[in-house]
Amino acid sequence: MPDSASKVDLRFWLTVPLAGIITWTIHELAHYLIGSLLGYEMWVSLNQAGLIHGEYATIGHRLMVDMAGPWTTYLQAIVSMLLIYRLKWRAAYPFLFFAWYMRSLALGMSFIMPNDEARVSLELGLPMWLLPLFVVAVLSGMTFWSSKKLQLTWKTNAILYVAASIITALIVFLDPRVGRILGA
Repeated sequence: MPDSASKVDLRFWLTVPLAGIITWTIHELAHYLIGSLLGYEMWVSLNQAGLIHGEYATIGHRLMVDMAGPWTTYLQAIVSMLLIYRLKWRAAYPFLFFAWYMRSLALGMSFIMPNDEARVSLELGLPMWLLPLFVVAVLSGMTFWSSKKLQLTWKTNAILYVAASIITALIVFLDPRVGRILGA
């Protein structure tokens, strides 16, 4: 069997930073959009979104805003996997990988402060780790299956992991320097 890593061309690697930026952007914009549609004054930056002042009127509103980002990320993962399954389109893989990476990172960050799915788990009276672990398990399966479908090597995935880590670090580093993109 030929080395599948050789099938990963420059276009694939140029898609990686684009996938990272798009994944983070649409995730945070989804929080912002749903909050705004519910009538709240919201702000958004590269790595965060929130209320300009006050609190959510209901727990339901908070849950909708909290889940808006992850739902957008899940939708991105599903669309990416379908493109991989139906078209074997390699350029879709970084978008699926980033969806997995972002939610895995959120799971890990919940050890410090509950992230989106962890907050929703708590609000629903579930164990904090239930939703985050479920989401990461499903996304892990989707990513593993898609990697196998595209015959990507462990080396390609390892390089992609390092690239995702660097891109994410840059987004987190730049976030306070760029400031709020929308809102006060």
